Amino acid sequence: MQTALVTDIGRVRQINEDSCTVHGDGEFPYAMVADGMGGHEAGEVASRMAVDIVENHLSHNLEAGMSFAEAGEVIRQAFVCANSIIYTFAKNHYKIMGMGTTATLSMIYRDNIITAHVGDSRAYKISRDGIKQITRDHSYVQELVMRGELSPEAAKKHPKKNFITRAMGAEDVVKVDITIQDYEGETILLCSDGLTNFVEDDEIWKKINSGAELRASVGELVELANERGGRDNITIVAMGRE
Repeated sequence: MQTALVTDIGRVRQINEDSCTVHGDGEFPYAMVADGMGGHEAGEVASRMAVDIVENHLSHNLEAGMSFAEAGEVIRQAFVCANSIIYTFAKNHYKIMGMGTTATLSMIYRDNIITAHVGDSRAYKISRDGIKQITRDHSYVQELVMRGELSPEAAKKHPKKNFITRAMGAEDVVKVDITIQDYEGETILLCSDGLTNFVEDDEIWKKINSGAELRASVGELVELANERGGRDNITIVAMGRE
């Protein structure tokens, strides 16, 4: 499995509140991105906890030969576990009270993609023919788009486009979206909104299909987001068959 991982502080923020990981080997290759929130230190703590707790849970509970549904349930439980621990930790530490994080994970398992998602960090499936967003943003403007009150084009410039409606650690219970789709060798790309706020989907598609190595393409996407202001942390994790 070919993998690439880049996380960048950007050009404005004083701290990188994004965390990420990628595991390209074994029966359960997966990638994860978390974008923390809550101010100095808090967001960084929340996103790092999310990644660490999910990684630990998966390493102890995924078993060879399990079904897609069973693997998806293990991932969902990992997210639920992380949410509970982060929420309790924040509640007991005044300086980071109210912290939270997005969390998006995609796993390639037996020619399927299992994706778990909370917040507005995205997962994409990219082939030679096009790019498809796997996740649906849990955000205020996305709700307006779904109700027909706002066009997708207007949503990109809405002043509340970064207001998310769901986050890990924000409440004692979290709803985790789980999807299972066919996998036919596409590149799976996960990213924080530090990329998608400044780079269009078709530009992501062009870079990934440029013919360059995956690591180089991902690095060029980060550079592009920074060239356009870099007003947020930028994290991209990608994986695909060699």
